[in-house]
Amino acid sequence: MDKRKRSNFNQSKYWLDDSEHFDDKSSDEDTNVNHDSEDAEIPSTLQDTSDESDDGTVEKDSGDESDENSVDTKSMSDEEPPRRRAKRKPQVKPIPVKIFSSKSGRQWTSKELLKKKVPIANILRQRTGVGRPAADIQTLKEAFQLLITQEMVLLLVKETNRRAHLLLERWSEENPDEKSQWRDTDLEEMWAFIGLLLLAGVHRAKNETLDELWSMINGRPIFRATMSKNRFKSLLQFCRFDNTTTREERLKVDKLAAIRDLWTMFLARLQICYMPGGSLTVDEQLIPTRGRCNFRQYIPSKPGKYGVKIFWCCDSDTAYPLNAEVYLGRQPGAPTAAKDKDRIRNLVKQLVHPWINTGRTITTDNYFTSAELAEDLLGVQTTLVGTIRRNKKEIPRELQPDTHRPEQSSIFCFDRQLTLVSYVPKKAHAVILLSSLHHDQTIVDEKKKKPEIILYYNNTKGGVDRMDQMVQTYSCKRKTKRWPMTFFFNIIDVGALAACIVWLTKNPQWNEKKCYRRRIFLMELGYDLIQSHLEQRQHQPQALQKGVRIAMQAIGLTVATSQPITVSTDTAKQRCHLCPRERDRKVVTHCSSCNIPCCPDHHKVICTVCSETFLG
Repeated sequence: MDKRKRSNFNQSKYWLDDSEHFDDKSSDEDTNVNHDSEDAEIPSTLQDTSDESDDGTVEKDSGDESDENSVDTKSMSDEEPPRRRAKRKPQVKPIPVKIFSSKSGRQWTSKELLKKKVPIANILRQRTGVGRPAADIQTLKEAFQLLITQEMVLLLVKETNRRAHLLLERWSEENPDEKSQWRDTDLEEMWAFIGLLLLAGVHRAKNETLDELWSMINGRPIFRATMSKNRFKSLLQFCRFDNTTTREERLKVDKLAAIRDLWTMFLARLQICYMPGGSLTVDEQLIPTRGRCNFRQYIPSKPGKYGVKIFWCCDSDTAYPLNAEVYLGRQPGAPTAAKDKDRIRNLVKQLVHPWINTGRTITTDNYFTSAELAEDLLGVQTTLVGTIRRNKKEIPRELQPDTHRPEQSSIFCFDRQLTLVSYVPKKAHAVILLSSLHHDQTIVDEKKKKPEIILYYNNTKGGVDRMDQMVQTYSCKRKTKRWPMTFFFNIIDVGALAACIVWLTKNPQWNEKKCYRRRIFLMELGYDLIQSHLEQRQHQPQALQKGVRIAMQAIGLTVATSQPITVSTDTAKQRCHLCPRERDRKVVTHCSSCNIPCCPDHHKVICTVCSETFLG
C-alpha cells in the first residue's frame, strides 16, 4: 500500500470515529476489538503525520521542501494567510449500547434519544386559571352556583315534590283516618336545605343525629332558626333526582338512571369553570355506601371498603375536579365488553379528551399505565408519566427486581419516544416507571439518587387523592341506605370544593393570612344559602315557636314581638291541638306563640311584660 492510499484509509477511519461519537452510537465489544486490530496494522508514523482539515482534505506533514513551496505559492496567489492546523481531538471510547428485549417483542435500548428542540407535546398551549363563566363572580354564593346551578336545584325541587305527593297520596288511600298532605318545597327552601348540609359538614357533624343537631341544649341555633327538624327530615326522605315512575325503563339501558341527569349537568359545569395547569392526574375515588347497588365495589385499601367507584381527572396542582366516569360494570344490553387493557386505555382517553392537543402531561398509577396508552396520547400531543406493573409484557427482564442490584441504582431504557426506568429503593425491590415526557437519564436527588422521572411522578400523582381527602374532611354526607343520596352528597361536597378553588384562584388575597380558608369559605357559603329562607321565616312571628325565636336571636336576628294569648276573632272552631283525639274538643282560642288551637286546660293568660320576658 503506497503512501496516498494509507492517508485516505486513515482519513476515513477518523471520520467514522467522530460520527459515531457525535451520534452517540456505540458498537459492540467485538467491533471495538476489530478497530484496535486495524489500528495496529497502520504504522505509527502515518498516524502521527496525518490530520483531518476543515474542508475534508488530509494535510501531510512530511517535512519536504516541495510541500512548503506549494503552500507558500497558494497563499501568495490567493493573498490569504496560511490556515492553522486543526488540533486533534482526543478519541472517546464509545459506550456500548445494550439491547433489552421484552415478552411482547418490543425492543428497548440503553441509548438516549437525542432531541434538538423541545417536542411540541411538552409545550403548554392553553391559558390556565378560571374559566369565562367565573370572570364576573362577586360573592361566594355566585361561585357555588357556577357548579351547582339553579337548573339543577329546580330539577331537585320538581322531582322531590313529585315523589312526596305520590307517597303521601298512597298513604292517605291506605289510611283514610290519618290523611296527610305535602306542602310543596320551592327553590329558596331547597337552597336552604343544601346550606344546612354544608354547615353540618363544616361542623363535622355527619355522624350526629338530627335530634342532636336540633337540640335546645347541645344543638346549634342555626339549624333550629332555619328549618324545623321534621321538615329537614322530610326533605331527606323524599329527595329524588329523576321521575321514579319512568325509572324502570331507563334502568334497562343505564344503571345510573336514578341520578344521570344531575350528574351530566354537574360534569359539564366543572369543565367550563376552570382551566387546569400543565399536569393532570387520573385516579379513582370510592364513595362509601353499603346500600343495595348492583355496581357497588369492594376495595379493601380504601377506608370505606364498599361503595361506588368513580374515576376522576383532576388538576395536579390545585386538585380541582375536571372530569369523571362512574364504574358501572357492563351496561344492560351493551355488546360484549372489550379486553381489560383496552377498556382501561379507552377510559383514560375519555377522561382527558377535553384537554388533548394542548401539551399537557397525564400522571397515572400502575392500574392505568401502559406503553400503548402512552403512544396513543403522543398521537394527540399529550405525554404520560406513571408507574407500571411488573407483569406487563413490555417490561424487559433486566428491569425486574433482583437481589444482585445495588440499592439506589437505576436502569434506563428507551424506545423511540418512550422511557422506562427501574429504581431500587431497597434490596430486592424495584419501582418501574414509564414516561413519554422525559428522554434522558437525569438523576436529580443526589442523596437517594432518584431519577427525575420519579420526582416528577411524586409531585403530580396526588391530585385525585388530595381532592378526596379535602372532600372527606368537611363532608355533608348523612347516614342513608339509598345510594343516589350518597351520590348526591358527594356532588355537593365536590361542587363546594371546586367553587372554593375557583374563588381562591380569582381572589388570591382573600383571607390569605389564615390557614383554614376553605373552612371559612364553607361557613360563609352555608350562611349565604340559607339567608333568603331565613328572612322569610323571620317575618312570620305568629308561626314561630319559642325555641325558634330564641335560636334566631342567638344568631343575631331581630324577631317581631309576639302577641299574648288571645281569643281568635274567627268564629270557626278548631280541635284543641293538645287534647286527645277522642275528646274532640273544639275551641276558638289560639296560642300567640305557635298559633295552634288550644283549650282552657292547655293555655295560660299572661301579661305583655311576662310575654316579652319568657317568649322573647
